[in-house]
Amino acid sequence: MREAVLITYMGAPSKTGEIKPFLYRLFSDRDLINFGVPSFLQKPLAYLIATFRTPKVKPQYEAIGGGSPLVSNSLEQAKLIEEETGLKTFVGMLYSKPLLEKTAREITKESFDRLYHITLYPQFSYGTVGACMRDVEELLGGKTEIKHVKSWTLNPFYTQWIRELLKRELFSLNPKETAVLFSAHSLPKYFVEEKRDPYPKEVEETVKEVMKAFPQFNYRISYQSKVGPIEWLEPSTEEELHRIKEEGFKRVVVFPISFISEHIETLYELDIEYGRVAKDLGLDYRRVKLDHRHPLLIRAISNEIDKLRKE
Repeated sequence: MREAVLITYMGAPSKTGEIKPFLYRLFSDRDLINFGVPSFLQKPLAYLIATFRTPKVKPQYEAIGGGSPLVSNSLEQAKLIEEETGLKTFVGMLYSKPLLEKTAREITKESFDRLYHITLYPQFSYGTVGACMRDVEELLGGKTEIKHVKSWTLNPFYTQWIRELLKRELFSLNPKETAVLFSAHSLPKYFVEEKRDPYPKEVEETVKEVMKAFPQFNYRISYQSKVGPIEWLEPSTEEELHRIKEEGFKRVVVFPISFISEHIETLYELDIEYGRVAKDLGLDYRRVKLDHRHPLLIRAISNEIDKLRKE
């Protein structure tokens, strides 16, 4: 039997010239962001928003080196996963190069009997994992047998990876002076209210499991990266930073939960924007860096593939 692995993610602009096409594809996805307008207006509105936002966000990408490292990080992870599993591993992005449509054509040409699909989102949401599964089925359903990993939020290698990264920061810190803040990518509220999206619950499950190793530390969860005129999950990361200061903590250690590699939301939003907020508040601000090549993380993803192979 010929088997392969497919890794998917939303993607990111690797250079500034890719920002507008990326944003247009992102905002055109009505399953991800529904602006509450008739469906035929979704793409025209997406084009307007992408046109308006591109000059606003371009300086952010320039500030982190001219583009997001997310795609290159994902390709590195795929190579390591291929070595770990022994299976040819493909990468397809929904909204940036390498686009899933092209990757799907490559997979089809090779005529695999079975495809194991996993996203780089540990926590399930209809807007992220659900969108990736939707597109994989649309492009490859009926052409090969597909097995999906829907969630790996409590994979023991994944939670241990987070603990290892956290431990480096928390090791010498005073728990009475330090709060741990898990900052997750936000989600439109209607996903939870109307679709009963399990994402916030899965984020909480991951954090609760991780913090069993650090019972002496106070911790909380916040949400970042909201976009557009709709309501998103709360509390915001900025609100929590203010609350941490008000509660008398001198220091905050921030972990970007739901992210498994560095990109614009960590390198700019957390490091620069929220780093500035924390400085203004007088907080000692420490953001945990994400090691996307760490053996525990690669083992977590590979372990999920192994589970599918044994089913």
